[in-house]
Amino acid sequence: MLERMPEETALQHHRRLISGKLIDGTLSDMDYSELAPYVYGKEYSADVARRMMYGSARTLQLVDAEREESIEDTAILSELELKKIELRKEQQKFFDQRNAFNKLVRDQARDDELKEILERAVASGSMPVLDYTPHTVEATGTSLLVSLNDIHYGAQYDNYWGKYDSDVCKRMFGLYLERIIEIAQTHKAEDCYVTCNGDAISGVIHASIRLTNKENVIEQVTGVSELIAQFLAKLSAYFGNVYFTSVAGNHSRLDKKDDAVLQERLDDLVEWYLKARMAAFENVHVGYGNKVDCTMYLLDIYGKNYLGVHGDFEASVGGVTNLQAMVGVPLYAVLMGHRHHNSTDVVQGIRVVQSGSFLGTDNYCISKRLFGIPEQIVCVVDNKGIRCHYDVELKL
Repeated sequence: MLERMPEETALQHHRRLISGKLIDGTLSDMDYSELAPYVYGKEYSADVARRMMYGSARTLQLVDAEREESIEDTAILSELELKKIELRKEQQKFFDQRNAFNKLVRDQARDDELKEILERAVASGSMPVLDYTPHTVEATGTSLLVSLNDIHYGAQYDNYWGKYDSDVCKRMFGLYLERIIEIAQTHKAEDCYVTCNGDAISGVIHASIRLTNKENVIEQVTGVSELIAQFLAKLSAYFGNVYFTSVAGNHSRLDKKDDAVLQERLDDLVEWYLKARMAAFENVHVGYGNKVDCTMYLLDIYGKNYLGVHGDFEASVGGVTNLQAMVGVPLYAVLMGHRHHNSTDVVQGIRVVQSGSFLGTDNYCISKRLFGIPEQIVCVVDNKGIRCHYDVELKL
């Protein structure tokens, strides 16, 4: 509310607007030129208004400093002044509660809006039927741990080192599926744990996203979600159980890095979509494991703890030791992506399994003089941990 409230003096109104823009952030989204008529009673350019507001803020600080000095000796405060202080405190509590409530409403509205757009996109499309056939698989005590990281669905490039678009991505999924089935048959795997550790979509990372941009990324979300749904449906015919777990990556955030809200990443919609799409599949379990928070999850595989992260918050592979302290349980392995190449390591007794990407050498890699091939990693696991792994090249 920008207008002066009935209970406010002119100074209080002036102070509230200055504080909202420069101190507590409740008006940080407003432009200086938009606030100027309410703060100073006339219009100014954004640059002029900004300088004036910083000057006003300094003046208010000096006024507050003098006021604080004058009330240090509470014995000389009148009963009326004490009541004013209490009133100000109650007003601040009210403002804090109102701001918290408004933020909750905005967050829920944004989440509902994204899901409504996704539902419309699904309703407008023609989804193929996914058939589930009940079957039994012999218990062998061996399973597969399959990475599905950094798909970057929606990205496109065509250069000397390769080509990538949605059609290429679909063909890579088919090739990957064939290799997984071969590995499963070789090791007589009973179950399959599929981990999708971020950047499932290419995303649209801007300072702010308009509705049209949201429609764009929703097409990416529905495209990759349907691709994964068909992938899981086909895997279900070869394993006793298929477990799918995911965590969001940095490419699906809704804002630039410094302004992005941690919980607002579009990758999360993929899991929401899959839960509905795979509901008829009794042996496909979407959202398996324990979500520690929106950036990490824990999997119990044959009694060992596997922690999954995207990797954008881990400055180096060596940073996984911090994760051990954060989750508070003994970790056997950390599963991650983000760096677009397969690697395995052991850091302070914790195995680190880093998988590559579907993307390969895109234009960004060329500008950074980085070379990589599209690849993922498949691990064979049992009650002793990771027995071996396969680097699966996806280059067509």
